[in-house]
Amino acid sequence: MDAGKNQDPSKDLPGLYRVSFAPTEQSKIYKEGNRIMIELVGQGRAPLSFISADSYKIKVKPEINIDFVRDSSGKIQKFLWLRKPQKVQWTRIEEGDHDSSNASNDNLSSMTGRYKLKNNPYRILIIRKENNHLTYQVADHPVYELKSETETVFSFRIKDYKTDFEFVKNGKGKVEKVFTEESGPIEWIKDQNESGQVVSKSQNGFTRADSLRGMLTPLRTCYDVTFYGLDVKINPETKSIEGNTLIRFNTVQSFDKMQIDLYENMKIEKILFHNKELSYTREFNAIFIQFPSMVQKNMQEEIHIIYSGKPQEPDISTLKGGFLWFQDKNGKPWIESVCQGSGASLWWPCKDHLSDKPDSMKISITVPDGLTDISNGRLIQKTELTGKLTRFDWYVDYPINNYNVVVNIGDYAHFSDLYVSGRDTLNLNYYCMLYNIEKAKQIFAHVKPMLDLYEKDFTRYPFWKDGFTLMESLYPMEHQSAVSIGSINNPINSDKYDSSDLIRTTWHESAHEWWGNSMNCKDMADLWIHEAFATYAEVLCYEKFYGKDAALKYLKSEPPGNKKPVIGIYDVNDFQLGDMYTKGALMLHTLRNIIDNDSLWFNMLRELQEHFKYQAVNTEDIVGYINGVLKKDYTYFFDQYLRHAAIPELLLTFKRQGSDIKLQYKWKADVKGFSMPIKVTVSKNNFAFIYPDEDWQSIILKDMKPKDFKVDSDHFYVLVKEEEK
Repeated sequence: MDAGKNQDPSKDLPGLYRVSFAPTEQSKIYKEGNRIMIELVGQGRAPLSFISADSYKIKVKPEINIDFVRDSSGKIQKFLWLRKPQKVQWTRIEEGDHDSSNASNDNLSSMTGRYKLKNNPYRILIIRKENNHLTYQVADHPVYELKSETETVFSFRIKDYKTDFEFVKNGKGKVEKVFTEESGPIEWIKDQNESGQVVSKSQNGFTRADSLRGMLTPLRTCYDVTFYGLDVKINPETKSIEGNTLIRFNTVQSFDKMQIDLYENMKIEKILFHNKELSYTREFNAIFIQFPSMVQKNMQEEIHIIYSGKPQEPDISTLKGGFLWFQDKNGKPWIESVCQGSGASLWWPCKDHLSDKPDSMKISITVPDGLTDISNGRLIQKTELTGKLTRFDWYVDYPINNYNVVVNIGDYAHFSDLYVSGRDTLNLNYYCMLYNIEKAKQIFAHVKPMLDLYEKDFTRYPFWKDGFTLMESLYPMEHQSAVSIGSINNPINSDKYDSSDLIRTTWHESAHEWWGNSMNCKDMADLWIHEAFATYAEVLCYEKFYGKDAALKYLKSEPPGNKKPVIGIYDVNDFQLGDMYTKGALMLHTLRNIIDNDSLWFNMLRELQEHFKYQAVNTEDIVGYINGVLKKDYTYFFDQYLRHAAIPELLLTFKRQGSDIKLQYKWKADVKGFSMPIKVTVSKNNFAFIYPDEDWQSIILKDMKPKDFKVDSDHFYVLVKEEEK
């Protein structure tokens, strides 16, 4: 993008857009550093190249033009997606209802079936006959009626957009392929309430439903979950599930009523306790279970919950979780559950709070034959069932966050390797789409060097018995011991893929095994503990594998907005992302350079991991422990960067004194007593620490001019402001 042609051509573009005639088809426009990106869930993302004000293109063949349209007030209303007309070929991959023997008598039936698009593995065309006309459908998108133009040519039209379908028969009258040609723009309407970024609600905007999910009340603290047994059948055709969940718990206090969580769109069939059915009431997504008598303190008990329903589908504009139901290039189901923020209770009943992790878990997933389920932990059994079904039994040997429990279902290829650490070996399991094996092997080759680095900097991989699984998926997410990196293929041109971005995603999501999975936050308001450290792990990878300059370039590639505090609101499940990635990483980078002792810095990271392994923590736990290890109180530092929107300002004044300058300096910050040391040039090209606080201090800089003075902004994330005095 040539930003020089327009001072800020991208300011109003980010947001969620939907095809006007197919609202379930979504794309997200967002900023990544200086680039404008378009993302299609399950298909990856691509950069937009600047043409002129509000006009962009995607550099594929043929090129795609994207023209943003504003209303009379200047607000972005939609964009028009226009690809130069090009005839593309689809080849039949199954017969459908076609019977070549009567093709001449039933022209429409001869055309029905499934067709695969040449050079694009994510497009399966389904042609059906309905009420004496043809319809078409691509993947699981809406069904559209075709209008007959000639015996073999049909068309779909809406506004200025048109697609022509030309069916080609062989000498025996059997349709073997279809040629389609698009013309005119596709209209994508912007959701005006969406900004394309995740933000939290205002404090007054939270509801009782948020409190029921986010707060630890006596109906939740009275018991401690020790084990979940999850047994779920997945029905791709109806996008539904049927489940039976065992919740085993220790009673912390005597009680006769407890709260569990399950979204209100999911139906509870029954709740069993000692083989007897329990009564319950609902309030929003909370379930209040009534026991016939008091369950005594210090007992181990369990309940079974039988349930079913259609889990919600994600909204990519807000990362609202749910089930992704897609198809691979061969038309086979490709499914993933994504629960961060929304919670696991969107698809299975549990105590859905980050503070309570079970000690272990069994996950049994039943899918149609020919599909593979990849869940957390290690695969202990695969069983062929009647009715053309297969069950996959997984076992997790460690505590696990509820939102990390995952199903990844598809026609997966599997290969494996071993990682050697001392005298121990870690099982490495890799999964990808069958058609991406060679690409996946190139990407996954970076895993061992990454594990070497993380083991050195963070301690040994925390889920050793469960092994380390990395997979291609519909959406990247840090699912414990089943790490997902997203789709390998480019959304626009599937023959190409961005290996550097996939490797970076691998670094980030894998780092969560330490920062977010082993050690996790107790409340979503403290999610920076997951994302700041995982993003900083990316920086460490750039530094190790590409050098310090590359690490600095990455750190500066996407400046934070600094409009809201990083820490959210407690007790309401305040799921926001905002600045916690980049600002969090810049904060940690700054602290490392304040300490100015890498041996001490990395020792602190390792001690953090060892001390809080498999535990849920809050900001105070982290800051207090860091203060103890470093033997210095950095509470003021964390408070400024995490609890306030602004970053500290270093105020400067200069006064010439002959060949020298008198420098005066102080901090302007929200936190009282802010006194962070920072490096500046105390002589030409020589950086050293100064120790500003809230009061003006001064220093004489010998043989220097104001232009020779620099603040080390590469290593300290602050604003610098020169004042007149």
